[in-house]
Amino acid sequence: MNTTLRNNILKEFSQQTIFFPNFRFAYSQLQKSVETTSLRETPSCAFLIGRSGSGKSRLCELFRDSFGPVSEALEDDGIHKIIPALYCLVPAPVTIKGFCLTLLKQLGQYSPHSNVHELNNLLIPRLKTCKVRVLIFDEIQRLLRPDAEKTRDGTLDWLVALLTLSHIPIILSGTEKCSDLFNDAPFARRFCYVANLEYFKYNDSNTSDFHLTLQGLDKELYRLANFSGEEHLHDVSIKLPLYVASTGNLEYVRQIIYEAVSICLGRETSTPTLRRADFVDACRSLLLPLNLAKSANPFTVPLSKSLSLIEKYEDEKAYLRSHPVPRRKPT
Repeated sequence: MNTTLRNNILKEFSQQTIFFPNFRFAYSQLQKSVETTSLRETPSCAFLIGRSGSGKSRLCELFRDSFGPVSEALEDDGIHKIIPALYCLVPAPVTIKGFCLTLLKQLGQYSPHSNVHELNNLLIPRLKTCKVRVLIFDEIQRLLRPDAEKTRDGTLDWLVALLTLSHIPIILSGTEKCSDLFNDAPFARRFCYVANLEYFKYNDSNTSDFHLTLQGLDKELYRLANFSGEEHLHDVSIKLPLYVASTGNLEYVRQIIYEAVSICLGRETSTPTLRRADFVDACRSLLLPLNLAKSANPFTVPLSKSLSLIEKYEDEKAYLRSHPVPRRKPT
């Protein structure tokens, strides 16, 4: 396969997203936030919570893109940039000024030497001029870091004020630590739509999120690459060690599959054939910090051993859920 075709297949495959049930529910929660805000004319916001690698950022980017691209519109006072959905990472360190500057820069009005009051006076009109319909802030767990303790309460109050003044719904996305932010009642009551994205759980059912995701990716892969052979991502011989390698972390699952497909398409053959050996080689070349098999290549471990590793992992998770370690509340 020539390099151009191989790269095109890999690029298009990387952009495929499978809306497994929990992912679809989370997406619908974000949609409800915007729809309810429009109908009630009161900001009704959403909070997306999940561990790193569970698909939060991908979902936020998909939601942003659903509003259409940035464009320009001719108004009575000139040409204005139209930004229907604004997505940005929470600035670090987290300050009100940092938030304002981050937003204004994306809105095309950067004023680094202004004070917070001046920046706020610029921000609200600019959001309206750009016809922003939703604000999406990712990595909100940065508010819970020690270096944000002095600015946390003020920043939360500012976010509430931003909602009140702009009437634009806000989507917040962050790790499970962010549940601590709901201890702030005035802040929390405005975020009525909550969704949790977790790592996949393993079971033999063909209706599980993990199985449906692999089945969906497999369908897209065979469509794009026109593979021969009978190896499929949702076969137990691949699904089981893939879970061992990733513990259900969506990002690692996709990374391993991508690497295996890249190896497959790199072979000099007119008809590419995906092999289990490609996954062995993929895991050999990747850093897999969540690998339940530790130093062993998960695709060389017997399937019975793989199943035992998963059962032990699930038992440990169940124990931790029933014996939680108290988290320190934000001060």
